[in-house]
Amino acid sequence: MDEEKIKSYFEEQVRVILKRSAAEPDGFRAYFAGREPREEEILGLIAISSMMGGEYCQVEPFPTPVEALAALSSSTRQEIVRVFRRELKTCLRQLTAA
Repeated sequence: MDEEKIKSYFEEQVRVILKRSAAEPDGFRAYFAGREPREEEILGLIAISSMMGGEYCQVEPFPTPVEALAALSSSTRQEIVRVFRRELKTCLRQLTAA
């Protein structure tokens, strides 16, 4: 398994998901605006959004994003979560500045 390739895919998905959410003022960004999202919430959102978006390219032997995320090491999943939190904070700052 090429963990770096899978990690890169999910980090890009984070950016896609947050960009897509800009058009949904009552979506998950509003839900997370008042609190720090838990790791499980972030990983679940990424997995489900990747599957629902229909843009999941099969990476290695994993047929779904859920399985690909589960196969990653704990440290790699934590890196993806950190990217999500950082990008979310940036998006929230931009919303309050606008």
